[in-house]
Formats: sequence, C-alpha cells, structure tokens
Amino acid sequence: MIKKHFSLLFTFFLLHTVTIGQHLDSLKIALKKAGNDTSRCSILSDIIADDATEEGEIAQYSDQLQKLCEQKLQSDPRKLKSFYLKNLAAAICQQGYLYRRKGEYDKAVEYYGKSRKIQEEIGDKKGLSSTIFNTGVVYQAQNNTAKALDYFLQCKKVQEEINNKQGLSETYFSIGSLYNFQGNIPKALDYYSNSLKIAEACNHTKVIAYSLNNIGSIYSSLDDYAQALTFYSKSLKIYENNKDKTGIAIALNNIGGIYKKQGNISKALDYFSRGLKVAEDNNDKKERANSLFNTGTIYNDYQNKPDEALDCFTKSLKLQEEIGYKKGIANSLCNIGKVYLNKKNYATAESFAQRSLTIGKEIGFPQNILNAATILDQIYEMQNKPALALQVYKLSITMRDSINNTQVQKASIKRELQYNYEKKAAADSVVNAKEKEVRQAQISQQQAEIKAKRNQQYALFGGLALVLVFAGFMYNRFKITQRQKIIIEQQEKETRKQKSVVEEQKQLIEEKHKEITDSINYAERIQRSFLASKTLLDEHLPSYFVFFQPKDVVSGDFYWAAKLANGNFACITADSTGHGVPGAIMSILNISSLEKAVEKQTEPSAILNETRNTIIERLKKDGSNDGGKDGMDCSLISFDLKNNRFTYAAANNPIWIARENKILEFVSDKMPVGKHDKDNTPFTQHTVKLQKGDVVYTFTDGMPDQFGGSKGKKFLYKQLKELLISISHLPMEEQKEKLSEVLNGWKGGLEQTDDITIMGVRV
Repeated sequence: MIKKHFSLLFTFFLLHTVTIGQHLDSLKIALKKAGNDTSRCSILSDIIADDATEEGEIAQYSDQLQKLCEQKLQSDPRKLKSFYLKNLAAAICQQGYLYRRKGEYDKAVEYYGKSRKIQEEIGDKKGLSSTIFNTGVVYQAQNNTAKALDYFLQCKKVQEEINNKQGLSETYFSIGSLYNFQGNIPKALDYYSNSLKIAEACNHTKVIAYSLNNIGSIYSSLDDYAQALTFYSKSLKIYENNKDKTGIAIALNNIGGIYKKQGNISKALDYFSRGLKVAEDNNDKKERANSLFNTGTIYNDYQNKPDEALDCFTKSLKLQEEIGYKKGIANSLCNIGKVYLNKKNYATAESFAQRSLTIGKEIGFPQNILNAATILDQIYEMQNKPALALQVYKLSITMRDSINNTQVQKASIKRELQYNYEKKAAADSVVNAKEKEVRQAQISQQQAEIKAKRNQQYALFGGLALVLVFAGFMYNRFKITQRQKIIIEQQEKETRKQKSVVEEQKQLIEEKHKEITDSINYAERIQRSFLASKTLLDEHLPSYFVFFQPKDVVSGDFYWAAKLANGNFACITADSTGHGVPGAIMSILNISSLEKAVEKQTEPSAILNETRNTIIERLKKDGSNDGGKDGMDCSLISFDLKNNRFTYAAANNPIWIARENKILEFVSDKMPVGKHDKDNTPFTQHTVKLQKGDVVYTFTDGMPDQFGGSKGKKFLYKQLKELLISISHLPMEEQKEKLSEVLNGWKGGLEQTDDITIMGVRV
C-alpha cells in the first residue's frame, strides 16, 4: 500500500537500479552490505513490504526480521525500543498475511492480533490501520460480513485520524463491496462513489478502476446497460493505462457481457476474444475461464455451434476446478449438460446437470439451481420419468419465485435510485428558479439606477461643453509635455521589466545548477563506494599507488579489487564506454558484473568471459535492434605474491613491468569486454614470473591521449614509458605525485580529454 519516495539526490542511484536490476534486487544487495542492525532491520522491512517479493521470500525475510527485533529488544530493551517494536509488528503482520494466503484464517487472525497489540502500544497508527484492514479481509474471505464490516469501519476511523487518503479510498471500496454482497445497493453505491471521489483526489488509479468497475456491475444487475457500459469503459481505460492485465481482462469480459445482453453478438464475441487473449498472456486462470464460458454461451445460444460451445465450456470447467471457484464450476457443468441435452445424449446431460445442481445447492446459488433443474426436468420428460420430472419441476418453481423476489427488489431499488435522482433534480430546479428571480430583480434595479444617472449626465453636458472649450486650449499646450513624459515612463518601465526578467533567469539558472551539481556530487560518492577501498588494497598489496583523475566529477574509468576463492588477490583497471554520468552508470554495471563473476570463477580469463556474458545479456534490453555494444577495456591481474608471480587477462589494455630501467610490455587481447564480432572468442590467460623490485603498472588510455605540450599534441604511450622508467625507483606515493605534476604541466590550459587511471604495484 505504501511506496517509498526518493529525493533528487538519488537520481544516479535510481538510474543504476533501473540498469542492473529491479528494486527488490537492489534491496537484497544492500542487505548483504548493511553495516549495522538498524540498517538491516529497515532493509528487511522494505523487502517484505515490496510488491515483487514472493511468498517464500516473505516467510524467510519476515522470520529474520522478527528474530533480529526480538534479539535487540531482549539485549537492550530501552535502546531504539519503538523502532524495533514497529518492525517486529510489521514482521508478525506479514506472517499473518502468509497464513491468510494459505487459507489458515484462524492463524491469520491470531498473528494480526499480535501485530495490532504492539502497534497500539507504540501508537503506530499507520501500521495499525493496515493490520485492522487485513483482519477485515480475512473475515470477508470467510463470508463473515458482520465482522468484516466492523473491522473495515475501525480501519476507516484510524485512517481518518491520520488523514490517509489512499488508504481511505481502499477502505470505502471494501465497505461498498460488503454492502453489495448483502444486496444493499444504495449503500454500496454510496460507498463506491465516496471511494471513487477520494481516489480521484489523490490519483489512486487502482481503486478508481475497481470502483468504476463495481459501480458498472451494480448498474448491470439493475439492467441499466447504458450506465453499466459507461462505467466499465472508464475502468478499462484506466486498467490499460496502468498495464493491469487482470483488470483489463475483467473489464473486457464485463463489456462483452453488456453487448450480449443488448443483442450485439458480434461485439460481444470480439470483447470476449480480447479478454481471453489478455488473460492467457497474464496466465490468469479465472478470467480465462470467464472468457471461455462467455464465448461458449455465444456459440450455443446464438450461433448454433454446439461442438465449439462444448469445447469452450469444457476448458472453462477445467480452469474453474483448478482454482476451486464453485460458482463457475456449477455454471460450466450446467451449460455442458445443456449442450448434451440439445444433442439428445440424455445420460451425459443428466450427469452434468446433477453435478451442477449439487454444487448449486451447496453454495445456495438460485439461478444455477433453476437452470440445472430446468434441464433435468426436460431430460426426465424425454425419458418418461414423471416422478423425477415433477420433483425437479417443483424445485425450479421455488427457485423462480426466489429470483422473481430478487427482481422485484432490484426494481424497487432502481425506482428508489430514480426517485432520489428526480428529487435532487427537482430541488435543483427550485433553487435555479429562485436564483433567476433574484437575478431579474437585481437587473431591474440596475436599469433604474442607470436611467437616473443618464438624466443627470444630460444636465451636466451643457456645462461641460463650455468647460471643454476652455480646457481644450490648455490641453493642447499640455499635450506635448505629457506625451514626452509617457514615453520616458514607458522606457523606464521596460528597463525595470528587463532587469527583473534577467534577475529571475539568473536565479533560476543558479538553482538548477546547484540541484544538478548536488546530484552529480552525490552520484560521485555512490560511485566511489563501488571502487576498491584503501583498507582492502593496504591489506593485500605490499606497496602501491592509484592515480585516479576523472575528466568530470563522475567517471567511466574505475579500479576494483577482490580476494578470490583460491586465495589470490585480483586487481582490475578499466575504461568503461563513455565518461561523465553515462560512463559512471556503465562502470557500475561493469563492477556489478565483475562481482557476480568472481563468485563463480577464480581465473582471470574465466572472470572476463563470465563478465562479458553478463554485460551482453543486460544490455540486450537497451532498445536497439541488436542490443547495446557498450562494455569496457581493462586489464585484470591475479597476484600470487607468495610464489612471486601473477596471472592476467586483458582486453585492449596492456600491462607493463618496470625492471632494471626497462619497460617489459605484456600484450592484451584486441577485443573489449562487451558485444563485439569476437564476443564468442575466450580471453587469453598468461602467467608472469616476478622479480624483487619489479613495479607492475596497469592503466587506461586517458594519459597517452591527453593533448598538451607546446604544440598541443597527444602525450602518447612512448612518453608515458619513458616517464615511468624515470620514476620507477621512487617511493610509490612520490611516483603518484610526479605523474600528477607531469600531467598538469603537459595539459597546461587545455581541457582534460578523458578519464585517467594509472595503478602501480611494487613487488
């Protein structure tokens, strides 16, 4: 019911989650990285409340949340007591939901009661309203209308106290459904209308669609087909906008039903067919069954196609039995019996009609009992069984009387609704007549006042004419001066206006610039959290430096490291496609794919192969014809420092070793980690022996491609080799400072061309 909202500062993170996975996956990743119990508690609570969480996962995570909260409350009952109690209640409430889904209603009520007790203790009215509502849903599922209504009314009171408009719209809708079930149509309509009004005010489209659909059903039951069609069509449009396939199928079937009642068979069949296709795409057994049943009635009752009708009814029956919908089972059995009766296969027809009659009596469904009894009456007459025929005939008469009473009640309700409408229209008419009389009196008074003023004006005109002659002379002298004054004032006004516009535009630009800058700075902090931490590098590398200088605030370049399952330590220096925000998003995708790969692989070539497959698979959804061709160039080294060696695999980026005033270059595969014409070719793996004092360098192409110097040319790899040879004997931190000094000197006043990353490790 409740969704989380994020500020502008989370723009980058949202882009990240959309790119590499759904919100639920992000929560699970965050749970693994949570640094304290309060964070774990909040994330677990978000997971069990997420719409995408499956029932098995809800059970697992709610159990974890309950144990964590109980442990914290026991170890220190005063520290963050309300926080842990609130989340404990949420966990227990979700367990009640699971029992409700399994049909264990007593257990569900028991757990909802435990949750409610805690929420009342800490004053968590938001959680309390949800728990009370869910308890009402349990009683509604048990057909205990009185208790369900009591709980929904309690929920309504709490939601009014906290002004929860969205929750109120759902509660009003549920109360209306109960009154509709009881046959109290006016009250049902009243609550549905209030639910619709509140839902429209807070744009709660799901409840808007449900309310419109149920109001349409009420008008359909009252045989007001025009009104029913209007409401069903409005609900269909909202379901389509929300891409709610279940709702679309329901609305299509309901509209088809109206056209069938109106005798427009071709339109009815079209809507039933569309409803069936949507239900099949959504794997919705109930609406598939409804669509098949409705189509079968068209074939049997209007088009004389008994075989097609029998096929539809049989398929519908199978689906209804799978979901245990007894009313639908009874209808399907009855119509199959009707088809066999028309085929003069009386034994089979009797079997199906008897089964339908048994279920109809079990659920107390008068229309079905009447239909089944009518079929059996005809069968027994054909078979010359007068005693049995009389028995079912009496039963059909009893059911017809019951239905006629219901029809009388419906007609009465319809007259009541019509009377209320006419009464309101008459009241509006009286009010309009009174308002018209008042307006007419006001107009007459105004006309009299105008006439009196006109007579006064005529008397003054003569005197004014003399004054005007004299004033004309003075005005002629004054006119030139006045015109000049007006021109000056207009110029001053225009100047002030232009200045105001400039100030407003300047203020707007400054505000937008600050928002964008804040968002990008926050994105930079998020990206840094994915890079290899200093603590990790210090723990596993004897001596090293990382020279990392993005072109913009965020970077397509990145450096990353991980302890592998075989005990080696992997380091990667990479250049993702693009730079700035697009490059940074790509770097997050690449790092996430690497993290996934090292869970399974320990060899560099295998890690890059696995990473490439993941990247290609994820970028298939970018909207292009053959999937995105983005990825990264990189060099991945797996250090085995105990045995003085390393293994590596590289994509377009070489690896250099400074040894005895020389650079030893180790080649890379000429293909990226991403979609490429060689993306089925495995990466090559190499092993290199190390000597004491060796300095291993990995880098991206940022520094060699940087323009600068006296002629504005590229720095190039040759000059980088010479620089690294000249500084390789220095301590690693001094090497980093020297690289920065040389780069800034070379660049001078020119803009940085690309992200720059160089990593050095001394053995």
